[in-house]
Amino acid sequence: AAARRSERSYRAAWDDIATKAGAVTPGGVASPSPSPPSHPPRTMTSAEALTAVRAVGVDTATAEDAEAMIRLLTRGGDDGSSKAACVSISYQNFRRYAALLPRTQLRSKNASWCWLVSATPMKAHERPRAQPRLQLLAGGFAGACAKTLVAPLDRARTIIQDTGWCGQRGSRKTVMGVCAKVFRGEGVAGLFRGNAVSVMKVLPCNALQFAIFNGLKEQLTRAKKQQNNNTNNASSKGVTSTAGDKYSLTLAERLASGGVAGAVSTAACYPLDALKSQMAVSGGLRGGVVAAAKQLYLEQGGIRAFYKGLGPTLVADVVGTALGFTLYDTLTAAYRERCVGGRKATPFEKGVLGGVGACCSMTVTMPLEVVMTRMRVQGICGRPVLYGSALECLRSIARKEGISSLWLGTTAAYVKIFPQLAATYFLFELA
Repeated sequence: AAARRSERSYRAAWDDIATKAGAVTPGGVASPSPSPPSHPPRTMTSAEALTAVRAVGVDTATAEDAEAMIRLLTRGGDDGSSKAACVSISYQNFRRYAALLPRTQLRSKNASWCWLVSATPMKAHERPRAQPRLQLLAGGFAGACAKTLVAPLDRARTIIQDTGWCGQRGSRKTVMGVCAKVFRGEGVAGLFRGNAVSVMKVLPCNALQFAIFNGLKEQLTRAKKQQNNNTNNASSKGVTSTAGDKYSLTLAERLASGGVAGAVSTAACYPLDALKSQMAVSGGLRGGVVAAAKQLYLEQGGIRAFYKGLGPTLVADVVGTALGFTLYDTLTAAYRERCVGGRKATPFEKGVLGGVGACCSMTVTMPLEVVMTRMRVQGICGRPVLYGSALECLRSIARKEGISSLWLGTTAAYVKIFPQLAATYFLFELA
């Protein structure tokens, strides 16, 4: 079974490279004459290999590099034969090379780049372009799955932030206690109340965050490379092609990329977030998504009701997203360099690192999360309007309930955010 999986991985990587090279159609059928599906595609020339590499955005590759790629997978040039004899390679040539690669490098776009840098170790090639459409889909799907997984914990966090830690008899609330009470009163569906809106929100929100953050990082990296090329035309000999540290982003650039991603995604998706909060609190909006949205619109001042608490939410999400993505990148790089000897982290390891980074950023932004929740739910279903601004809400909570109340629901948030973000990063890296 393992051998069959490996063979499928080799064949898939070859078909992907050949498709980008124009050697085969996406169905894996050779051109111009069709081949039986059980046979590998026809041989690949250096010109086609160059086309495949440039198709993934490695514009620094040259015809000489492509010829080196062909020579690497054959014995031409190594056994005394002429370089001119090395005109093409077959699937079997590629298979012998692919067997030496980690499975992660056989995924789409990685195999062709690894092949290039293996053949030209003394040249510094840029990394493949990101695929915005894939990042949008992967980020949205990962976020929706992870959000549903922790929906009961999210509802418990919202209730605790709204009503405080103290129960009716002075006892301290717990996450499991709140979940149990919701289950007794509303059943299983109550644990997932508001999750439909959360999924509707997290799909575009996470998609935008991942696509914008990774897109900005790529643009900044390319701009650095272009600036370096314009100011320094010295030879790149002696520079390894796999490091990429020369053009790594600064802390400020990573924070800025994450902040922009957070601001855009929050501004675009905030009405759904506000609706979810008002559906999740005790005694909140009833009915389905459409009925709750209609009730919110009619009873709380029209379209403005969907943007209550936007200020603190923007600050929290900009800071949280900037810190979250930056910590994820920093922890991943540190883990690779100091813990696994330069090996690329697996999707599972990246998921764990992403969860740790999310918990750290959540600790910083939790006071704004508490203020955001209080601002959103005031005025609904007969609740009093206590705060005129986010700053007034912050001062009032600190004065009347103590500074520690600004971290209400932190335990529930940790229990919720770690598996949610770990699953999000894990699924995103798998895509």
